[in-house]
Amino acid sequence: MGNNDLSVTGFSRRQFVAAGGALAGASVFGTASAADDATLVLTDANIITQDPLQPEASAIALRDGVVQAVGSERQVRAYIGRDTEVISAGGRTVIPGLNDSHMHPTRAGRFYALELRWDGLPTLEAGLNRIRESAKKTPKGHWVRVIGGWSPFQFAERRMPTSAELTKAAPDTPVYVLFLYSQGFLNKAAVDVLGLTPGMQTPPGTAYEFTPDGGAIIQAKPNPDLLYGTIGALPPMTAEQQAVSTKHFYAELNRFGLTSVIDAGGGGHHFPEDYRGSEALALAGELPVRISKYLFPQAKGRELEAFRQWTADWQVNVNRAEALMNAYVVRGGGEFLAWAAGDYENFLDDRPDITTRPQWREQLLGVTRHLLANRWPLRIHATYDESINHILDVFEAAHTQEVSEGRLGFGGIRFAIDHGETLQRPTLGRIKALGGGMAMQARMAYAGEYFLDRYGKAATRRAPPLRDVINAGLPLGLGSDATRVASYNPWLTLYWATTGRSIGGTLLHGPEQQLTRRQALFQHTVGSAWISQEEVLKGRLKPGQFADLAVLNAPYLEVDDEDLRTIESELTVTGGRIVHASGDFISRAPDLPAIKPAWSPVAEYGGFYSAAGTAASY
Repeated sequence: MGNNDLSVTGFSRRQFVAAGGALAGASVFGTASAADDATLVLTDANIITQDPLQPEASAIALRDGVVQAVGSERQVRAYIGRDTEVISAGGRTVIPGLNDSHMHPTRAGRFYALELRWDGLPTLEAGLNRIRESAKKTPKGHWVRVIGGWSPFQFAERRMPTSAELTKAAPDTPVYVLFLYSQGFLNKAAVDVLGLTPGMQTPPGTAYEFTPDGGAIIQAKPNPDLLYGTIGALPPMTAEQQAVSTKHFYAELNRFGLTSVIDAGGGGHHFPEDYRGSEALALAGELPVRISKYLFPQAKGRELEAFRQWTADWQVNVNRAEALMNAYVVRGGGEFLAWAAGDYENFLDDRPDITTRPQWREQLLGVTRHLLANRWPLRIHATYDESINHILDVFEAAHTQEVSEGRLGFGGIRFAIDHGETLQRPTLGRIKALGGGMAMQARMAYAGEYFLDRYGKAATRRAPPLRDVINAGLPLGLGSDATRVASYNPWLTLYWATTGRSIGGTLLHGPEQQLTRRQALFQHTVGSAWISQEEVLKGRLKPGQFADLAVLNAPYLEVDDEDLRTIESELTVTGGRIVHASGDFISRAPDLPAIKPAWSPVAEYGGFYSAAGTAASY
């Protein structure tokens, strides 16, 4: 079943006209006039264009938010005018801006300034020291919180923290450390603040494990509701603080060359009220990343009610951002369409069976038919092959019923299965027959060791089956599932996808599922753009596509495997505008407001940890 032809979606009328002119007038080289002067030109660059007609180039010209020309410096020189900003890349590798197929960026931005990040830290000792120092600065009534982005196997100690260690580090300040959607660690002060006691009732599939020091471990077995709920109980920021926090988080994404992210919603994140920080940046023309949103209902059993309201109030593919095309757009429904159909990815516990849950099929069928009837794309969280096949049963039934009533069903509607760690080859054909694709994330890079222990080496070698998806002809977008699960750093995803190794160095994927570096880059750009219906608009550096790119601090195609993990962008451009600059380009760095609140851990430690000088240099 085919998908609809793509058009330039998400533009305001003014932006559409402007972009149309740029698209129509763009050429490879040689026809420029004074009226065609580029805004920005990069020279002396090693450009990976991902354009099969011109795979490599040394110069690129940008104008009106799109790529104007790509070629040699002699060819691009015609676009340099009196007011053109010309920057030498100094021989550095330039790639299309990275695109995360599955992240929770607006939710992450809301909390970023209050969270202490362990992303990239080499030792647990360093993490505990950060908690100790942060506790001294955290005002009474607030918490020290480490919410995802790390794995115990990244540490030299190769283990989890203990509640006793958290209590020792912060005896008087409550501490919450979340590991994926599997476990949460509370110190004694946190237990006291929450009023937790042994024997108290918890939701099914959850438990508190109380420790001798007075702390506790929240166990998802495999239900993560208690983990979600604990985050929701923590003190929030003001609207102003959230807006500043969001700005800093998006700047952090730009640091690693991300120029687009696809927002999969997330538990505890309500639309539209919890999106105000990102929306304010969009309306002010200050977004440094393009965000495609999929709406995630929060009330269990009332998902259809939420989608009925949203389809009445919101149109898909309408841009809400000023000054940046396709920058703040509702794309469809998901990642959870019905909570009862969610198969939680906790590899520390047994695979859940969604068929044991009352009304799961009826709820999923009702939501799916509603979205199809309203021509809304959709995506759904599904970790295990068994669950995916049950979900496809419902999707196929929804399609049949819609067609029988004279509608198109899945015809012309894009959908994606998110995650799919144990997806099997026969299931790929069912997804393809409905016109679907896959969004796969680097969750195994953070929890693969636990998967290996539970399911064995043979299953782990193809979890998830990246190459199988590509070989079957399915679209594939790579991403992170940041920030409560993995880190937002895309280079860890690219490391995992190309080496088969976790961030702790454990070999997971066999060579038959590892991607080449060019394949991985393609799937993290053009592949992800398919998920949001934008693959004709971005992911390649060719005339007419969006002017989104990253100038890297190391040659991506040449560095040793381990150096992939330390790549960052030294110059990131979104829509032709410089949104991040460091290293030799630091003078061009945009200003950021001071982080709020002033005691934020971000003010002290920043975001992702990186040791200076570890990346291979030019």
